[in-house]
Amino acid sequence: MTREAYVWYETQLNGLGESFITELDTCFKRIVKNPTFFGYIQNGFRSLTLKRFPYIIIYEVTEKQIIVFAVFHSYKDPLKRLI
Repeated sequence: MTREAYVWYETQLNGLGESFITELDTCFKRIVKNPTFFGYIQNGFRSLTLKRFPYIIIYEVTEKQIIVFAVFHSYKDPLKRLI
């Protein structure tokens, strides 16, 4: 999904795909730095919404790791896929 988003943004404006990947990377770093900061959405899953792009990172925090389940376009309903 993120590769498709990158390609789509690059076709819209040169460099926009790179901006998407940079913001996504920044969000992953925020999650790693403070994984329990971001709110629960359901059944222990947490989410972080990108600021500039309409995407949401869905993840879970366990005792030993952070598991990223998906990066969803926010106009789609990710909760339906997790139930």
